[in-house]
Amino acid sequence: MKSLDPENKLNMRLIKSIAATLCLIASLCAQAGGNPEDIQQLRELLQPITSLSAQFEQQITDANGFEMQTSSGLFQVAQPNNLRWIVSEPMPQQVISDGITLWLYDPDLEQVIIQPFDTNIESTPAMLFSGDLDRLDSTYFILESSDGVFELTPEQGGSLFSSLQITFANRVPAAMALTDNLGQVTRITLSEVVYNSAIPAELFMFEIPDGIDVIRND
Repeated sequence: MKSLDPENKLNMRLIKSIAATLCLIASLCAQAGGNPEDIQQLRELLQPITSLSAQFEQQITDANGFEMQTSSGLFQVAQPNNLRWIVSEPMPQQVISDGITLWLYDPDLEQVIIQPFDTNIESTPAMLFSGDLDRLDSTYFILESSDGVFELTPEQGGSLFSSLQITFANRVPAAMALTDNLGQVTRITLSEVVYNSAIPAELFMFEIPDGIDVIRND
């Protein structure tokens, strides 16, 4: 098995952060804190979306604003808890889930990490487009800071992030910014967004290539 050098350790940590970022706002319930009109507006924007495909550009900066990493690729989600995050640049990486199992694949390391998909919103921000807007697992303080820009702050401890911003353009998700508890900021910009188109279920399964090291985190 290949050992992880510092750069690749960072890459794998960022992959796991990506998985958390993708798993975002499932519990936008009526009991969440914030402005009731803003909560309802966000629910109305998310509720019609059953699937989404988009190209993404991601930038990660530390608490001092230093750029740690940029990446780009393909983002796909489909209800209830299916996701694909396929990084093409600068180094190929994949995060795939069928809603039960999560695969974190790094071809450069010749390694795949397999673990249960965590739908506990307190430990993993739940899926952004899961469609389950009535879950009470966790609550957020929600405000629309400007037209189409929503700020979400977890009201309970144990979350992987301290704040989340989601931006809509023409009622379509256009960008997200996630700040973790150490001040690291992940900014994701979406383009070529297509929603509510059928995505084959097999795309949310991962077939392990021959000769790949498998790490299971059950």
